[in-house]
Amino acid sequence: MRTLGIKRQWNIALHDDQRVQQLATGLGIPPIVAQLLVLRGQDTVEKAEVYLKPSLEHLSDPFLLTDMDVAVARITKARDEQEHVLVFGDYDVDGISGTALLVNGLKRFGLEHVTYNMPKRLTEGYGLAPEHVDAALQDGVSLIVTVDNGIAAQEAATHARSQGLDLIVTDHHTIEHGLPEALAVINPQREPEDYVGRYLCGAGVAFKLSTALNGSPNDLDIAALGTVADIVPLQDENRVIVSLGLRHMAKHQRNGIATLAKVAGINIASVSSGDIGYQIGPRINAAGRLNNGLAALQLILSECPIQAKEMAEFLDQANTERRAIERGIYDEAVEELEACFNHKQRGIVLAREGWHPGVIGIVASKLQGKYQRPVVVIAVDEEGVGRGSARSNGNFDMVKAFRSCKEHLVKFGGHRSAAGLTITMDNITSFREQFEAEARGQLGTGEILSELAVDAIASFSEIDAGLLKAIEMIEPLGHHNPAPVFCALGVETVQRSIRILKDQHLKISFQQNGFSLSAIGFNMAERYYTEDLSGAVDIAFTPQFNHWRGETTIQLLLKDIRPAAK
Repeated sequence: MRTLGIKRQWNIALHDDQRVQQLATGLGIPPIVAQLLVLRGQDTVEKAEVYLKPSLEHLSDPFLLTDMDVAVARITKARDEQEHVLVFGDYDVDGISGTALLVNGLKRFGLEHVTYNMPKRLTEGYGLAPEHVDAALQDGVSLIVTVDNGIAAQEAATHARSQGLDLIVTDHHTIEHGLPEALAVINPQREPEDYVGRYLCGAGVAFKLSTALNGSPNDLDIAALGTVADIVPLQDENRVIVSLGLRHMAKHQRNGIATLAKVAGINIASVSSGDIGYQIGPRINAAGRLNNGLAALQLILSECPIQAKEMAEFLDQANTERRAIERGIYDEAVEELEACFNHKQRGIVLAREGWHPGVIGIVASKLQGKYQRPVVVIAVDEEGVGRGSARSNGNFDMVKAFRSCKEHLVKFGGHRSAAGLTITMDNITSFREQFEAEARGQLGTGEILSELAVDAIASFSEIDAGLLKAIEMIEPLGHHNPAPVFCALGVETVQRSIRILKDQHLKISFQQNGFSLSAIGFNMAERYYTEDLSGAVDIAFTPQFNHWRGETTIQLLLKDIRPAAK
């Protein structure tokens, strides 16, 4: 990243010491935790109490969502008349978990004939299509309920209506082309900006429908799974779902999830949002990325230990295969960029035949992190049709950019920071040019800075087990509630401690005023070779417990290093 001239700007937060102290006193918590709460907008005792101690009472009424009453009435009719209902989900963690949750919720409500399905990523693409409607009709389905898709299924919805098949859409994606012709469309994007659940994920919307049907929330662990994995803001309703869901997951240890956690080396009794994001979620995603997510869905629903073990091992193997494919594409992408990269360009669009469309989203995310620019990675098939995945950070609106490029695209959809598209090979060059123009318009032409938000300056003498335990109060961590980042100024490098791990990670120790702490910098090995680390430096880091061979120590997870100010 440094070879491209990208600088990292530290934004050290300012603090209102009086407000911090008032909050600390009012809640009886350490000032450092109060400081973190204030920075996250929890600046009163009332707000902070909800934030720190979420409960079922903090979940909003599901009937606040538009069309919820219509959906409940139609599903009640389906139950009373013993209709065949199909739940049609998506193939990522959010769609898979949401589908499992709603299948359980419909059965709990009393429906006896509930089936489920989802598209095959490689051959059918995303979302409900007319052919899925035809297949449902042949199976005797009279009602389809989508999960995490459907808002853009205009053609399928119109076809279903023409055939007399009712459709309920539950989705959370941006409404780009108006509402589909469905009986009910439940999507928090339809609600006012101040709606507490506006940023629910697909599983979260399914959770609200299940709650509306059954009168009380159920399957919070499954809802938490989708919420964490879909990287929606862990604020308001989402934070309540994840906080309660993680407790439910640890206590009740659902057969399928617990079995997968064991295969992944996770202790389900102390499961965290990080475990879901980095270990459990990718394994659930793996099957859908490589072809079909039904195996992961069946695992979540499974009550048979033998079946669950077989499926969990299959998903673990699929994840290993996914990582290998992803690494190969990433290396090819970096090689291409290093050969032809223009420092002045603001966007990156890469396309190649033979790339696997199921993993390009992960590749795009990694490239965005490395080059600090919006990235679109397109996998082109043998017929010249490209499927693309795009990623950006919060200062670039990907959907807005695609909207400006729509004349070059077959279709597109998604969120501000993550989106997808379909394009023909003939239009890739013109799309790349238009996308670059849009990137320049949104980002300007000045120096690219990678910003690092720092919560506070901390000295090594403050960093102990008590501090780390206190910081745990703000968990679960995730999008819009990141792990705290501190900085220490003028620390000395312990030269003899420096090691390079696996040719990519930097292991190092620092000293400050008689206190010494070890640190790990993932993918920061190049800093050892390109920068002088021998003098006094400033470091940005997240402190954490490191559990290794039965011993627990404090370790700093490095975010950045810079020469100390003179």
